[in-house]
Amino acid sequence: MLKLYGTSKSRAARSILALEELGLAYEHAPFGKELREPNSEQRKRLNSLNPNGHVPVLEHDGFLIWESMAINLYLAETFQSILWPADSRSRGQILQWSFWAQTEMDRKDWGSAHRSDDAGALREMTDAKTITLSILDHALASRNYLPGDSFTFADLNVASTLSQPNEDGKIDWQRLDPSESGLVHLATWLQRCTSRDSWQRVASYE
Repeated sequence: MLKLYGTSKSRAARSILALEELGLAYEHAPFGKELREPNSEQRKRLNSLNPNGHVPVLEHDGFLIWESMAINLYLAETFQSILWPADSRSRGQILQWSFWAQTEMDRKDWGSAHRSDDAGALREMTDAKTITLSILDHALASRNYLPGDSFTFADLNVASTLSQPNEDGKIDWQRLDPSESGLVHLATWLQRCTSRDSWQRVASYE
């Protein structure tokens, strides 16, 4: 029995996409706006599942795991598929790009700039983000996917970090179009990823 807690309009989308790509049967508990109320039943339930009080949380036959990237890597290891290659070097590259997405894209300072009204800070953040994304663009110059010619958990984890299913194939809340910044390889790859059936299905979820 698999149950995923968290709305598809959050980082939980990354793990919902993983479940969809693996073709697994699961229950989805969106846990959305009610979480803002400190005494709501959803908030109490989530706090009992995750001491950090954040979504997503995956429940698998009584086992609980939180943090979306950890959930995805757990699913990859538990439910073997072509998305999780057998050789250690390919898996190492999947881990490399997955951690890159966490450390280089999910940055607290960029989140702070997002929440501010400081136009200068927003411009600096956008410029820094474009420079960081150029690393990914360069890596994709000679290949269709990370780390090769087939879609893997590397692509799922990185693409879902850049563009949740509710973000229409654009990057983050800013809805950045990488092609407009000259990141043509990244733009083609991201369109390829976000056009997959899983992204289209999850875009309609709560």
